[in-house]
Amino acid sequence: MIKEHCSGEWTPGLDREEQVTLFGIVSDTLDWCVHGGKGSFSFDAYEVTDALKVPTATFVTLKRCGDLRGCIGSLVPEAPMFESVHDNAVNAAMHDYRFRTVQPDELASLEVHISLLSPIVPIADLSEFTLGEHGIIVSKAGCRAVFLPEVATEQGWTKEETLSHLSMKAGLAADAWREGASFQVFSSVVLEREG
Repeated sequence: MIKEHCSGEWTPGLDREEQVTLFGIVSDTLDWCVHGGKGSFSFDAYEVTDALKVPTATFVTLKRCGDLRGCIGSLVPEAPMFESVHDNAVNAAMHDYRFRTVQPDELASLEVHISLLSPIVPIADLSEFTLGEHGIIVSKAGCRAVFLPEVATEQGWTKEETLSHLSMKAGLAADAWREGASFQVFSSVVLEREG
């Protein structure tokens, strides 16, 4: 069963079969890449509908025993949704610099979350940022960082704590967000397979 969590009102409008297809692609991609990724990955086995062909920014998050194991994504729609989740599954498993590459014996215990992102919009004031509804991007002095909408909620952070952690993630001082920074927000739909 697939659980869908919408952080805001935006939705990509996928039906259950399309959601199942995305998980099939991610699951098969993970198996393919951790076993050496020979040749190019084939999408021939999947029914790729028009909705799955829409260019969409996506993230793939891998967790093991509730702990983060890898998370990579794109903030701009660089590829059709079905290709984007494939690319980000490979990157989350093999190229997240915070972790060693995923090993074949870990596959059965991985929890996979697929985040589909709305278009990103700039905000003029932080009052437009709603905790839990919006993901947020900070930019200042050539530094940049992002949190998906669910991060602050999962961590139990206030808005100020979220912005401080975001600043530090960008390599800035914890209070750098207070002056001279610019912000963008987005919503997401997170798909999670249960059981």
